[in-house]
Amino acid sequence: MNKQKKYLVILVISLAAIYFLFFYKLPNRYVLKPGPLGDAVQMVSVKNEAESADGRILVTTVSRRPATLASYLAALASYYSDVKTDHTNQGLVGKDNRDIQQAFMANSQQTAIVEAYRAADIENELSFRGIRVMAVNRAISNLDGLRVNDVLTAVNGIPITRESLLTLTETLKTEATNLTVNRNGESIELPVEKISAKGYLLSGVLVIEEETPTLTIDSKGFGGPSAGALLTLSIYQQLTGQDLLNGRTIAGTGTIEEAGLIGQVGGISQKVAAAHSAGAEIFFVPDLADLELTMTSNYAEAVRTRDFLQSEMEIVPVNNIQEIIQYLQIESQAST
Repeated sequence: MNKQKKYLVILVISLAAIYFLFFYKLPNRYVLKPGPLGDAVQMVSVKNEAESADGRILVTTVSRRPATLASYLAALASYYSDVKTDHTNQGLVGKDNRDIQQAFMANSQQTAIVEAYRAADIENELSFRGIRVMAVNRAISNLDGLRVNDVLTAVNGIPITRESLLTLTETLKTEATNLTVNRNGESIELPVEKISAKGYLLSGVLVIEEETPTLTIDSKGFGGPSAGALLTLSIYQQLTGQDLLNGRTIAGTGTIEEAGLIGQVGGISQKVAAAHSAGAEIFFVPDLADLELTMTSNYAEAVRTRDFLQSEMEIVPVNNIQEIIQYLQIESQAST
């Protein structure tokens, strides 16, 4: 083999190695890193109310990208990067993928609104609007016209009630049914032929709204379930006109559930690292006080990451939104 051919072979092998190392995506492997931060104070606006907070409420996220061999090895060597195997999207119907994400985001925001109003003791200012469709059995062609994230407002011309979801399946299996849905602000009539199939047809959640709309939320892409707790806090603060921040930068994570409960989430190490880099003084994290402190608990992981970073950020375990509010109220009073 002459030198020219030898160099050509070396070049081809080198290019192939570079491609495999830096560009080839490993199947079903994803690298998690600290993601961008959003300010929940800026996401919420209440009509005729001046912004009351001098500080920031940082919504933390995780950057999730397909793994290459290089990023995979780098993540293994990093304390607050991680690698996950993900098969979760394989069972989703392609036509529903985007709608599913939008439905969960919309439901997360709505739960935050309801729990903020409940914490502010003005829940009576909310009213029932309809039922948001969260899943549809796509094996039943009669339901092809229905989309996930549609809001059912009437059945056969009769306004839907809180109890309608319980009887809707039976109605669809008994007779031809006309559904009225709100889709992206537009009212649409959907005739559905009688369905003879057994099993579940669709599932949904209640949709609640203000009787006199004053609240607007622009989540700027940060409205996922794990932002629920801090979004609720921001809504509560603006509804009540309180300044719970007292000039501080706080951060945290956790879903918001019924009765104000805060649920466990993933990506804690990445979120703590992002909050530390942004100069957050306090990080709220789900407590799960009824469980033993284990290596998998959100609180334990947050403390370990904080200590590894040698951060002075305070990690505060919480079980519900009232504990966040009370903690900030006490801290604000102590500093004045």
